[in-house]
Amino acid sequence: MNVLECKNLVKVYGKVVAVKNVSLGIGRGETKVIFGPSGSGKSTLLRCLGLLEKPTSGNIYFNNVDVYATKQDLNKLRAKIGFVFQEPSLFRHLTALRNVMLGLKHVLGYSEEESRSKAMEALRLVKMEDWANYYPAQLSGGQQQRVGIARAIAMDPEIILFDEPTAALDVELKWEVISVMKDLADRGITMLIATHELRFAKEVADEMIFMDQGEIIEIGDAEQFFTSPTTERARRFMAKLLG
Repeated sequence: MNVLECKNLVKVYGKVVAVKNVSLGIGRGETKVIFGPSGSGKSTLLRCLGLLEKPTSGNIYFNNVDVYATKQDLNKLRAKIGFVFQEPSLFRHLTALRNVMLGLKHVLGYSEEESRSKAMEALRLVKMEDWANYYPAQLSGGQQQRVGIARAIAMDPEIILFDEPTAALDVELKWEVISVMKDLADRGITMLIATHELRFAKEVADEMIFMDQGEIIEIGDAEQFFTSPTTERARRFMAKLLG
């Protein structure tokens, strides 16, 4: 069964069609990777799937329930869909621990003690427990992003969406975050990841999805994209990326 699915999804901003008639599904325990050039619609698609933006048309299903047709409580559903942004956007006046505890206390209603325990568990998973009492300004970009991932994990989501989580990081810090994401894939956490890190994708992706100009151009396994993409557009893109 798909945890999250969309059918014929369209998102329009004014006269710009950002996402055109996209259909895809993510099954429990799967890791799928969306890639493509900048402006191809990856982030917009993820924001629609994460219920952060309402699509112009089409359907989104969470555990086979049509989200908008059945008037679901969107805040409750969002709590079950983790989202990791390009920038972690941590609260600067709160420690790493308090940033992770925030959603547990104020969205899920956990007690102070329960929130602290779950937040520390999430920080341990991303190897940030030793920095629990540090403020964002005291952390590197990679460490901040790992706190952002811990914040998503702590909520026990059924799926985590990653919107190019390493895009703002330099090479060394990038691999800190990628290492954490590999661990999550090994744990069987359901993930949909938009990224340009294709060698990472080759290691973890059950399926790769190539987008361009708001459309899905090609879907296949990692080996296919690295050796013999079926569309000319994907071949040109891969050739450019791989040099």
